[in-house]
Amino acid sequence: MPAGLTYLFIGQPKTGKTTATSRWSEKGSEGVLLLDTDLGSDFVDGANAITITSLNPPNRPLLHEGKKVTKNGITQSELIPPLERGYTHRTGDNKGEPCEAYSLIEVYNWLNTDWDTLPYDTIVIDTIGQVNTWIEAIVCEELGISAMGEGQWGADWGKARRKNIDVIKRFQTLCKKKGGNLILVSHSKTTVVTDGKAQLGPELPRGLGYSLAAKADVIGYTTANKDDGKFYVSFEAYDERIVGSRLKPLAQKVMLFDYETVCNDVHYSSDYIGCLM
Repeated sequence: MPAGLTYLFIGQPKTGKTTATSRWSEKGSEGVLLLDTDLGSDFVDGANAITITSLNPPNRPLLHEGKKVTKNGITQSELIPPLERGYTHRTGDNKGEPCEAYSLIEVYNWLNTDWDTLPYDTIVIDTIGQVNTWIEAIVCEELGISAMGEGQWGADWGKARRKNIDVIKRFQTLCKKKGGNLILVSHSKTTVVTDGKAQLGPELPRGLGYSLAAKADVIGYTTANKDDGKFYVSFEAYDERIVGSRLKPLAQKVMLFDYETVCNDVHYSSDYIGCLM
């Protein structure tokens, strides 16, 4: 498989997205780092997952002998240690015990510094919808509004879109520079577009969904087959859904949703340009 790709997998919940992407490497799960924003990886065997609970690192007031520390009338703060952020293991021998929780930016900084010493060649953000939720909350606070849509002339939507793109570009640039792959996972939704047609796409504001789709090399729609109990991924592109592939061997195909199957279908070629909505 070519390196430096950005994948976008969209689908309804429980269609195998977390399980399949946690193994999306020639090294299997050992080559994948899953950034779990939806707290759904506890039940995926063998996943190398980090619990991600915010965009930026959380802080708390700095205390000395039980009193808040101030400087020039300003309360000082400290970073909350990962084990003290209020999250616990949901399964396994450590069930109920505190687990380390990190912000997305903390993990990005770690990867940017230590990539060459780590075994990973694929980074998964699962899901980008949760990242957008954090960003929208930040934008509302910055603009002094109570909900998205209250900003003047769409300023809130534009600001949130730019912040989302900036975060994804950081991970995308890092992966391309290091020869790794980036996978974005999203739930799906149907939106009515201007011509009255219903269009299937990621569960994101429409403008943001289009922007992220434009940055992806491969977009797949995942489904669960009720007859055989298996998960499938479709790269069939047409007007009614944001799906497709720049890798010609995958364009307009439907196949089992696992790395080995997809990899076997990609024949090494100098011509990778395909069809992408």
